[in-house]
Amino acid sequence: MELAMKKQSTFFVTGGSGFLGINLIRFLLKQGHKVINYDIAPFDYPEFSKIESIIGDVRNKRTLKKAMKGADYVIHCAAALPLYSKKDIYTTDVDGTRNVMSIALDLGVKRSVYISSTAVYGVPDHHPLFEPIN
Repeated sequence: MELAMKKQSTFFVTGGSGFLGINLIRFLLKQGHKVINYDIAPFDYPEFSKIESIIGDVRNKRTLKKAMKGADYVIHCAAALPLYSKKDIYTTDVDGTRNVMSIALDLGVKRSVYISSTAVYGVPDHHPLFEPIN
């Protein structure tokens, strides 16, 4: 996806309150684009006044469709964390992704990108780069 477009575009970012999402939003703002954040968590960052932030769940089709209207591009970063129940992980990561992509198609969004989250790998018990030195 070419982000260096000549005109300002509207990007709809799911999961924008998370680590990946906030960094993506900051990048898009630096490029001069309008950003709509859609997340179950509040957007508690200094950029709050520069974006539209909507509290919502990707599993709720009605709220999702209303929030996505007018978006040129969708970047889907929302995912359930490994500490959620198996049911919530499935309904968020599978059903929620289906909702995001089908609604984007219905609304004529130019392009949708599925990023997901490092949460899909679970919670590591250690990180190879931070092993204790003996």
